Amino acid sequence: MLAIILAVSLSLLAVYVDKSRNGESSVDVYLRNARSFDSAVQGTSSSSIQQVISENIQGELRKGEFETTVQDVKTLVANYSGRIPSLHMGYENELWSGTFDCRLPTDNVTSFTFDLRKLVNDHGKVTHISIVVNEVEVNQTQTPETSLSEISIYLLEKTEGASPFLDQLGSIVLPLTTSLVWIAEGLFVGVPLCFVSLGVVIMVNRGILPVWKKQFRNKSLAKDKSESVSS
Repeated sequence: MLAIILAVSLSLLAVYVDKSRNGESSVDVYLRNARSFDSAVQGTSSSSIQQVISENIQGELRKGEFETTVQDVKTLVANYSGRIPSLHMGYENELWSGTFDCRLPTDNVTSFTFDLRKLVNDHGKVTHISIVVNEVEVNQTQTPETSLSEISIYLLEKTEGASPFLDQLGSIVLPLTTSLVWIAEGLFVGVPLCFVSLGVVIMVNRGILPVWKKQFRNKSLAKDKSESVSS
């Protein structure tokens, strides 16, 4: 920009001197060259529009397919001149899950999406794809850069025949089983104790108490007789 200003200034000075010699007014020379300067500046500050794509892709994998799929996704991203600046993985209930935050050149996103969909379907199935396209204004005076689009990929292992209902049922099976074991142990110990206690009560009422009462009555009668004889 500084070079353009200096060049235009020198041109104005040269034209001014030349036109002054030819009888042209200095005002006309200034206005004409000012218009030329504006055109030069506008030509250097023009801008262009670039598209940036944001995608979210989700898929379910068969159990045991996660590790192979991760390696295939990394290879696919590299083949399309992309990179994976962020990767998060987790393991729970013997199942893997992970999120890939990818950056790819915008021109390669469409082909990458179709190839990724085929890759995931080979190991499971794609359950969700959302695409957002934004237009970004780029100043041509700046160094041109390749626009990178963002693609978020979430993959989750699923067991065969799994469903949300079964997943919820599985989360309560363990506490339910533990409760049933405690109840069974209580019945196993408590019921015999109840029968033993009942037997003790019956034995006391039917056997020990009558014998004890009979002996007590006999002792009372013997005592009364002895008292009557002594009197």
